[in-house]
Amino acid sequence: MEKQKDLEIVRLMIGMYCRGRHKTKKGELCSDCAELAAYVEQRRERCPFGDEKPFCSNCKIHCYKPDMRARISEVMRYSGPRLMFSHPITAFAHLSETLKTKRADAKEEKRKAREAKAKEPKKDAGGEDTDA
Repeated sequence: MEKQKDLEIVRLMIGMYCRGRHKTKKGELCSDCAELAAYVEQRRERCPFGDEKPFCSNCKIHCYKPDMRARISEVMRYSGPRLMFSHPITAFAHLSETLKTKRADAKEEKRKAREAKAKEPKKDAGGEDTDA
């Protein structure tokens, strides 16, 4: 997903979380949420995948510090379901992208397993290698 669109969704979700949990005004963030948003932007800028980056839940590299990862997970758990009602198109696009990435990853795993199996030496009924 393109970097700017990814950051927009995260900012939107952090804003929803902050308004709901910390009772801030729309468009404002408390200091904790502003710190989290800045951290997310900094990590996204340094992502080795660039615009090919999957959502963090689908990523093979978890680049967030454990405490920040816990904080963003809390934000996502709170905001995700609410996003369906306030921004349904964005929520659907996010869900669609997540499922597409998971399907592609599963296909890749199956392909690798088939290749690995094909490289294994074949055994006869007695358990002996037939290639020898």
